[in-house]
Amino acid sequence: MNYFYALLGSLFILVALVLITLLLRNRSILSTEHQTLFSRLVTDFSLPALIFINLATRTFEVEQLLPALIMFITILIACSLGFAAGKILKMDKKSLGAFVLVSGWGSSSTLGYALIMQVFQNNHEAIQDALVISELGAGVPLFLLAIPVAMYFGREHPDGKSVLASTGEFFLSPIFIAVVLGIACSFLNLPWQNTAMKTLNTLLNMMGDSLEIFTAFAIGLMLQKIPLRHLLPPIAALFCINLIAEPLIALAGAHLFGLPQLEEQVLVIEASMPAGAVAAVIAARYGCNGGLASALTIAMYVLSLATIPLVYLLMMTIH
Repeated sequence: MNYFYALLGSLFILVALVLITLLLRNRSILSTEHQTLFSRLVTDFSLPALIFINLATRTFEVEQLLPALIMFITILIACSLGFAAGKILKMDKKSLGAFVLVSGWGSSSTLGYALIMQVFQNNHEAIQDALVISELGAGVPLFLLAIPVAMYFGREHPDGKSVLASTGEFFLSPIFIAVVLGIACSFLNLPWQNTAMKTLNTLLNMMGDSLEIFTAFAIGLMLQKIPLRHLLPPIAALFCINLIAEPLIALAGAHLFGLPQLEEQVLVIEASMPAGAVAAVIAARYGCNGGLASALTIAMYVLSLATIPLVYLLMMTIH
Protein backbone atom coordinates (compact mmCIF):
# COMPACT_ATOMS: atom_id res chain seq x y z
CA MET A 1 0.00 0.00 0.00
CA ASN A 2 2.19 2.86 -1.29
CA TYR A 3 -0.46 5.44 -0.44
CA PHE A 4 -0.49 4.26 3.18
CA TYR A 5 3.28 4.72 3.49
CA ALA A 6 2.98 8.15 1.85
CA LEU A 7 0.35 9.07 4.44
CA LEU A 8 2.53 7.73 7.24
CA GLY A 9 5.54 9.69 5.96
CA SER A 10 3.60 12.94 5.64
CA LEU A 11 2.10 12.47 9.10
CA PHE A 12 5.56 11.81 10.56
CA ILE A 13 6.97 14.99 9.01
CA LEU A 14 4.18 17.18 10.41
CA VAL A 15 4.30 15.61 13.87
CA ALA A 16 8.12 15.76 13.92
CA LEU A 17 8.09 19.47 13.07
CA VAL A 18 5.46 20.13 15.74
CA LEU A 19 7.52 18.19 18.31
CA ILE A 20 10.65 20.14 17.33
CA THR A 21 8.66 23.34 17.86
CA LEU A 22 7.56 22.14 21.31
CA LEU A 23 11.20 21.34 22.14
CA LEU A 24 12.30 24.80 21.02
CA ARG A 25 9.47 26.27 23.08
CA ASN A 26 10.50 24.24 26.12
CA ARG A 27 14.07 25.55 25.76
CA SER A 28 12.77 29.12 25.45
CA ILE A 29 14.19 29.47 21.92
CA LEU A 30 10.63 30.00 20.73
CA SER A 31 7.71 31.22 22.82
CA THR A 32 3.96 31.43 22.42
CA GLU A 33 4.48 35.12 21.66
CA HIS A 34 6.06 34.04 18.33
CA GLN A 35 2.83 32.29 17.27
CA THR A 36 1.46 35.48 15.70
CA LEU A 37 4.69 35.91 13.74
CA PHE A 38 4.56 32.42 12.22
CA SER A 39 0.83 32.69 11.55
CA ARG A 40 1.46 35.91 9.62
CA LEU A 41 4.35 34.32 7.73
CA VAL A 42 1.89 31.64 6.60
CA THR A 43 -0.92 34.00 5.56
CA ASP A 44 1.16 36.97 4.32
CA PHE A 45 4.31 35.31 2.90
CA SER A 46 4.24 31.60 2.05
CA LEU A 47 0.60 31.17 1.05
CA PRO A 48 0.38 34.17 -1.31
CA ALA A 49 3.53 33.01 -3.13
CA LEU A 50 2.25 29.44 -3.42
CA ILE A 51 -1.20 30.55 -4.57
CA PHE A 52 0.10 32.93 -7.22
CA ILE A 53 2.67 30.61 -8.78
CA ASN A 54 0.30 27.63 -8.86
CA LEU A 55 -2.50 29.62 -10.48
CA ALA A 56 -0.39 31.78 -12.80
CA THR A 57 1.56 28.90 -14.37
CA ARG A 58 -1.46 26.65 -15.04
CA THR A 59 -4.09 26.60 -17.75
CA PHE A 60 -7.43 25.15 -16.75
CA GLU A 61 -9.80 23.30 -19.07
CA VAL A 62 -13.56 23.79 -18.63
CA GLU A 63 -14.22 20.05 -18.27
CA GLN A 64 -11.80 19.92 -15.34
CA LEU A 65 -13.97 22.30 -13.33
CA LEU A 66 -16.76 19.79 -12.52
CA PRO A 67 -14.72 17.77 -9.97
CA ALA A 68 -13.55 21.07 -8.45
CA LEU A 69 -17.18 22.22 -8.18
CA ILE A 70 -18.13 18.95 -6.43
CA MET A 71 -15.23 19.49 -4.02
CA PHE A 72 -16.41 23.03 -3.33
CA ILE A 73 -19.98 21.87 -2.63
CA THR A 74 -18.61 19.12 -0.35
CA ILE A 75 -16.67 21.73 1.64
CA LEU A 76 -19.76 23.93 2.02
CA ILE A 77 -21.81 20.99 3.29
CA ALA A 78 -19.04 19.98 5.72
CA CYS A 79 -18.80 23.55 7.06
CA SER A 80 -22.58 23.59 7.56
CA LEU A 81 -22.38 20.27 9.42
CA GLY A 82 -19.54 21.68 11.51
CA PHE A 83 -21.61 24.74 12.39
CA ALA A 84 -24.58 22.56 13.41
CA ALA A 85 -22.37 20.23 15.47
CA GLY A 86 -20.66 23.17 17.17
CA LYS A 87 -24.02 24.64 18.11
CA ILE A 88 -25.15 21.28 19.53
CA LEU A 89 -21.92 21.11 21.56
CA LYS A 90 -22.62 24.68 22.78
CA MET A 91 -19.23 26.03 21.69
CA ASP A 92 -18.42 29.68 22.26
CA LYS A 93 -18.13 31.89 19.18
CA LYS A 94 -14.35 31.64 18.73
CA SER A 95 -14.32 27.86 19.23
CA LEU A 96 -17.24 27.50 16.83
CA GLY A 97 -15.35 29.46 14.17
CA ALA A 98 -12.29 27.25 14.56
CA PHE A 99 -14.45 24.11 14.40
CA VAL A 100 -16.22 25.26 11.22
CA LEU A 101 -12.88 25.91 9.51
CA VAL A 102 -11.29 22.56 10.33
CA SER A 103 -14.55 20.79 9.46
CA GLY A 104 -14.49 22.04 5.89
CA TRP A 105 -10.92 22.29 4.73
CA GLY A 106 -8.51 19.35 4.63
CA SER A 107 -4.85 18.92 3.70
CA SER A 108 -5.56 18.52 -0.01
CA SER A 109 -2.63 20.64 -1.24
CA THR A 110 0.00 19.01 0.98
CA LEU A 111 -0.88 15.49 2.07
CA GLY A 112 -3.31 15.11 -0.85
CA TYR A 113 -0.61 15.69 -3.48
CA ALA A 114 1.72 13.20 -1.80
CA LEU A 115 -0.91 10.47 -1.81
CA ILE A 116 -2.03 11.10 -5.40
CA MET A 117 1.58 10.88 -6.61
CA GLN A 118 2.02 7.58 -4.79
CA VAL A 119 -1.28 5.98 -5.79
CA PHE A 120 -1.10 7.13 -9.44
CA GLN A 121 2.62 7.06 -10.10
CA ASN A 122 3.66 8.68 -13.41
CA ASN A 123 0.00 9.36 -14.24
CA HIS A 124 0.14 13.02 -15.26
CA GLU A 125 -3.62 13.19 -15.83
CA ALA A 126 -4.30 12.16 -12.23
CA ILE A 127 -1.80 14.70 -10.89
CA GLN A 128 -3.34 17.45 -13.06
CA ASP A 129 -6.82 16.49 -11.79
CA ALA A 130 -5.50 16.66 -8.22
CA LEU A 131 -4.07 20.11 -8.86
CA VAL A 132 -7.32 21.52 -10.26
CA ILE A 133 -9.47 19.93 -7.53
CA SER A 134 -7.13 21.12 -4.80
CA GLU A 135 -6.46 24.62 -6.11
CA LEU A 136 -9.89 25.56 -7.50
CA GLY A 137 -12.13 23.24 -5.47
CA ALA A 138 -10.49 23.67 -2.07
CA GLY A 139 -7.69 26.24 -2.26
CA VAL A 140 -9.46 29.24 -3.76
CA PRO A 141 -12.58 28.73 -1.55
CA LEU A 142 -10.24 28.48 1.46
CA PHE A 143 -8.68 31.81 0.66
CA LEU A 144 -11.91 33.53 -0.35
CA LEU A 145 -14.28 32.08 2.28
CA ALA A 146 -12.23 30.85 5.23
CA ILE A 147 -10.72 34.22 6.06
CA PRO A 148 -14.09 36.07 6.18
CA VAL A 149 -15.47 33.18 8.29
CA ALA A 150 -12.48 33.40 10.66
CA MET A 151 -12.90 37.18 10.87
CA TYR A 152 -16.61 36.88 11.62
CA PHE A 153 -16.22 34.33 14.43
CA GLY A 154 -12.86 35.52 15.74
CA ARG A 155 -13.45 39.22 16.06
CA GLU A 156 -15.96 41.30 17.91
CA HIS A 157 -18.00 43.63 15.74
CA PRO A 158 -19.53 46.31 17.96
CA ASP A 159 -20.70 48.37 14.98
CA GLY A 160 -21.09 48.35 11.22
CA LYS A 161 -17.82 50.23 10.71
CA SER A 162 -15.84 47.34 12.23
CA VAL A 163 -17.52 44.86 9.91
CA LEU A 164 -16.74 47.09 6.93
CA ALA A 165 -13.13 47.46 8.07
CA SER A 166 -12.69 43.67 8.31
CA THR A 167 -14.20 43.24 4.85
CA GLY A 168 -11.85 45.85 3.43
CA GLU A 169 -8.90 44.19 5.15
CA PHE A 170 -9.72 40.88 3.45
CA PHE A 171 -9.89 42.40 -0.04
CA LEU A 172 -6.53 44.08 0.55
CA SER A 173 -4.92 40.97 2.03
CA PRO A 174 -1.93 39.35 0.25
CA ILE A 175 -3.92 36.11 -0.15
CA PHE A 176 -6.82 37.73 -2.01
CA ILE A 177 -4.47 39.78 -4.18
CA ALA A 178 -2.46 36.62 -5.01
CA VAL A 179 -5.65 34.78 -6.05
CA VAL A 180 -6.79 37.61 -8.34
CA LEU A 181 -3.35 38.15 -9.91
CA GLY A 182 -2.74 34.40 -10.28
CA ILE A 183 -6.03 33.80 -12.11
CA ALA A 184 -5.44 36.87 -14.30
CA CYS A 185 -1.91 35.75 -15.22
CA SER A 186 -3.12 32.22 -16.07
CA PHE A 187 -5.01 33.74 -19.03
CA LEU A 188 -2.05 35.84 -20.24
CA ASN A 189 0.22 32.91 -21.22
CA LEU A 190 3.28 34.58 -19.70
CA PRO A 191 6.69 33.42 -21.02
CA TRP A 192 7.68 31.29 -18.04
CA GLN A 193 10.59 29.80 -20.04
CA ASN A 194 12.21 33.23 -20.16
CA THR A 195 15.28 33.48 -17.89
CA ALA A 196 13.82 36.30 -15.80
CA MET A 197 10.47 34.50 -15.45
CA LYS A 198 12.24 31.26 -14.52
CA THR A 199 14.06 33.13 -11.76
CA LEU A 200 10.78 34.58 -10.51
CA ASN A 201 9.22 31.10 -10.62
CA THR A 202 12.08 29.66 -8.56
CA LEU A 203 11.86 32.48 -6.02
CA LEU A 204 8.11 32.10 -5.52
CA ASN A 205 8.40 28.31 -5.26
CA MET A 206 11.09 28.68 -2.60
CA MET A 207 8.81 31.03 -0.68
CA GLY A 208 5.93 28.55 -1.04
CA ASP A 209 8.11 25.64 0.10
CA SER A 210 8.42 27.30 3.52
CA LEU A 211 4.67 26.86 4.09
CA GLU A 212 4.85 23.47 5.82
CA ILE A 213 7.60 24.56 8.22
CA PHE A 214 5.91 27.83 9.18
CA THR A 215 2.55 26.04 9.53
CA ALA A 216 4.02 23.37 11.81
CA PHE A 217 5.76 26.03 13.91
CA ALA A 218 2.50 27.97 14.25
CA ILE A 219 0.61 24.82 15.29
CA GLY A 220 3.30 23.85 17.79
CA LEU A 221 3.11 27.30 19.38
CA MET A 222 -0.71 27.24 19.42
CA LEU A 223 -0.96 23.89 21.22
CA GLN A 224 -2.10 24.17 24.80
CA LYS A 225 -3.35 21.85 27.49
CA ILE A 226 -7.06 21.16 27.03
CA PRO A 227 -8.83 18.70 29.39
CA LEU A 228 -9.50 15.43 27.54
CA ARG A 229 -13.17 15.46 28.53
CA HIS A 230 -13.51 18.76 26.65
CA LEU A 231 -11.68 17.45 23.57
CA LEU A 232 -13.45 14.11 23.09
CA PRO A 233 -16.86 15.46 21.92
CA PRO A 234 -15.40 17.81 19.24
CA ILE A 235 -12.95 15.09 18.11
CA ALA A 236 -15.83 12.62 17.70
CA ALA A 237 -17.95 15.17 15.81
CA LEU A 238 -15.07 16.25 13.56
CA PHE A 239 -14.16 12.62 12.86
CA CYS A 240 -17.67 11.99 11.54
CA ILE A 241 -17.69 15.16 9.42
CA ASN A 242 -14.10 15.43 8.21
CA LEU A 243 -13.07 11.79 7.72
CA ILE A 244 -16.40 10.03 7.01
CA ALA A 245 -19.00 12.45 5.67
CA GLU A 246 -16.75 14.46 3.32
CA PRO A 247 -15.40 11.54 1.23
CA LEU A 248 -18.88 9.96 1.10
CA ILE A 249 -20.44 13.25 -0.07
CA ALA A 250 -17.73 13.60 -2.73
CA LEU A 251 -18.28 9.99 -3.83
CA ALA A 252 -22.04 10.56 -4.10
CA GLY A 253 -21.43 13.73 -6.11
CA ALA A 254 -19.05 11.93 -8.47
CA HIS A 255 -21.68 9.23 -9.14
CA LEU A 256 -24.45 11.80 -9.49
CA PHE A 257 -22.56 13.74 -12.17
CA GLY A 258 -21.09 10.63 -13.79
CA LEU A 259 -17.41 11.47 -13.41
CA PRO A 260 -14.87 9.16 -15.10
CA GLN A 261 -13.33 6.62 -12.72
CA LEU A 262 -9.94 8.36 -12.51
CA GLU A 263 -11.44 11.77 -11.68
CA GLU A 264 -13.74 10.13 -9.12
CA GLN A 265 -10.84 8.40 -7.37
CA VAL A 266 -8.72 11.55 -7.24
CA LEU A 267 -11.68 13.60 -5.97
CA VAL A 268 -12.56 11.15 -3.19
CA ILE A 269 -8.94 10.81 -2.05
CA GLU A 270 -8.65 14.61 -1.88
CA ALA A 271 -11.94 14.82 0.05
CA SER A 272 -10.76 12.18 2.55
CA MET A 273 -7.81 14.26 3.73
CA PRO A 274 -7.68 15.14 7.45
CA ALA A 275 -8.31 18.68 8.69
CA GLY A 276 -5.84 21.10 7.13
CA ALA A 277 -3.11 22.63 9.25
CA VAL A 278 -3.43 25.86 7.25
CA ALA A 279 -7.09 26.13 8.30
CA ALA A 280 -5.98 25.92 11.94
CA VAL A 281 -3.40 28.67 11.37
CA ILE A 282 -5.98 30.91 9.67
CA ALA A 283 -8.35 30.31 12.60
CA ALA A 284 -5.73 31.51 15.06
CA ARG A 285 -4.51 34.33 12.80
CA TYR A 286 -7.92 35.98 12.80
CA GLY A 287 -8.87 35.48 16.43
CA CYS A 288 -10.60 32.08 16.61
CA ASN A 289 -9.64 29.36 19.09
CA GLY A 290 -6.27 28.32 17.68
CA GLY A 291 -5.52 25.90 20.52
CA LEU A 292 -8.65 23.88 19.80
CA ALA A 293 -8.07 23.99 16.03
CA SER A 294 -4.48 22.75 16.33
CA ALA A 295 -5.39 19.92 18.74
CA LEU A 296 -8.22 18.78 16.42
CA THR A 297 -5.90 18.92 13.39
CA ILE A 298 -3.33 16.62 15.01
CA ALA A 299 -6.11 14.24 16.12
CA MET A 300 -7.56 14.03 12.58
CA TYR A 301 -4.13 13.29 11.08
CA VAL A 302 -3.73 10.32 13.42
CA LEU A 303 -7.27 8.99 12.86
CA SER A 304 -6.92 9.34 9.08
CA LEU A 305 -4.35 6.52 9.14
CA ALA A 306 -7.35 4.19 9.51
CA THR A 307 -9.99 6.00 7.46
CA ILE A 308 -8.10 6.81 4.22
CA PRO A 309 -7.26 3.16 3.42
CA LEU A 310 -10.90 2.24 4.14
CA VAL A 311 -12.17 4.96 1.81
CA TYR A 312 -9.83 3.77 -0.96
CA LEU A 313 -10.94 0.17 -0.38
CA LEU A 314 -14.59 1.26 -0.64
CA MET A 315 -13.93 2.89 -4.01
CA MET A 316 -12.19 -0.22 -5.30
CA THR A 317 -15.10 -2.37 -4.12
CA ILE A 318 -17.66 -0.16 -5.89
CA HIS A 319 -15.73 -0.40 -9.16
